[in-house]
Formats: sequence, C-alpha cells, structure tokens
Amino acid sequence: MPHNTAPTIKLVPDSYTAVTPWIITSSTDKMIDFLAVAFGAEEIPSRRIKNKDGLIIHAVVKLGDAMLVLFDSRAGWGPTPAFLNIYVENIEKAYQKALELGATSVTKITPLWFGEKVCRILDPFGNLLWINQRIEEVNLTDLELVRQRSSTPEAIKSIAYIQQSLDEGLKRQKRFLDDKATR
Repeated sequence: MPHNTAPTIKLVPDSYTAVTPWIITSSTDKMIDFLAVAFGAEEIPSRRIKNKDGLIIHAVVKLGDAMLVLFDSRAGWGPTPAFLNIYVENIEKAYQKALELGATSVTKITPLWFGEKVCRILDPFGNLLWINQRIEEVNLTDLELVRQRSSTPEAIKSIAYIQQSLDEGLKRQKRFLDDKATR
C-alpha cells in the first residue's frame, strides 16, 4: 500500500478565521486609510492586486486579530454595505477619530448591562460599524445575575435606545446608499 507523504494543507490559512468579511467599496484605498486611522488596521502589502484598469480586485487588512478582504466596486453594481462589529481598547478615541474622518454617529457611546460600551457609526462609504469596548466581565451563564442586571431601568433604557438608534441608522444608511446610486 503506498504511503502518502504529501503535506497536510490547513483548512484555514494562518492569521485568518473560518469566516472572513469582505468589504466592497467605491474606494478601497480610502476605506483602508479610514480603517487604519480610526481603528489601527494594517494593510498586508503582499495581498493587493489590481486589474488592468487599475481597480483594486483584492486587498487584505488586519484589524486587531481579524483579517478583512476588500475590493473596489464597479459601475452598475448595487450597494453592498458591510456590517462590522469591532472591539477596541478605547471606544471614545475610536468613535471620535471615526467622526473626524467623516463618519456619522448612529448610536452614541452607551454602557450596556453585559459589561460593554457600544456605539455605532455610518462610515463615509455607507458601512454600518458597531464599535465595542469590554469594560467588565459578566458571567452570562448565571441566569439570576443576567435577570437582575438586564431588568434595571437603566438597562432597559439603554437597550431601547440602541434599538431605536439602529432603526434610525439603517434608514439613514438606506438614504445614503439610494443617494449614491442616483449619482
């Protein structure tokens, strides 16, 4: 019986996870700049590929411990907004930097009962980003603790606010994308 000596190929390449987000945008260059300045993302230089027309057809950035793949959209394509959940060390700094770079606020920084602060922005490209900072370890398997923390007036008010602001943000995103499509 022959012995197979071929190397085993990893299911997922190093530094990637089983699911990798794709961001399709009108300007991959500008999107990478936005992610780098607002969140400290770093482009992987050897991964950028352009087509004969100079459009980026593949680029990769590392954001925290995650990889993101990006490429330029083409004329005639519909909008393809991304929805990303990003964890940061300093939510106030990331939120302010994103706003300075042209993002609009969807949800103000809000502490939540499960030990995180969260905010949302609509970036200059129409993507909706959740920005999170963990501020406390909460044992979510302790059902009594979860019941107590999630039922306080502050917890109920915060959850209602982030849901209401998401609804408004998604409507704002639709107007933004509709406006871009008519240009």
